[in-house]
Amino acid sequence: MNSTRHYNKIFTALFGFILSAFLLLISMKVIAETTWERQSQPPGLTVHLNSLQSPLPLNQMHQWEILITDDIGNPVEMAEISVTGGMPEHDHGLATSPRVTRSIGEGKYLLEGLRFHMPGVWKLDFTITVNNQRYLVEQVFTL
Repeated sequence: MNSTRHYNKIFTALFGFILSAFLLLISMKVIAETTWERQSQPPGLTVHLNSLQSPLPLNQMHQWEILITDDIGNPVEMAEISVTGGMPEHDHGLATSPRVTRSIGEGKYLLEGLRFHMPGVWKLDFTITVNNQRYLVEQVFTL
């Protein structure tokens, strides 16, 4: 009878450890993909989005690099880029105000100030203005 209690305690402890590890892994759920390519609407631009942190962090500020090319693959300079977004399923916007802080050159731009404060489906909307033409790009992902 003593050995049964001993095995029950070991089983309970082991089960608790496994359950805790599983819950920790679920709470740390991240997406593996941190690089995307999207076509603009109206057509004319290709936008390459690349998080400078992989996997995407939860509740940490981070940066993205944006590469913009035209329909024949030339880098687009002098673009004006604004970013909005949020969690469509929760009906709220971003917790921060991300913005493009500088052009890196060769069609690349640095986006700073992104922070995703909770897991779930996120949407980023990019408005890109080039030569007075406005283009829209949408990126949806699950964190």
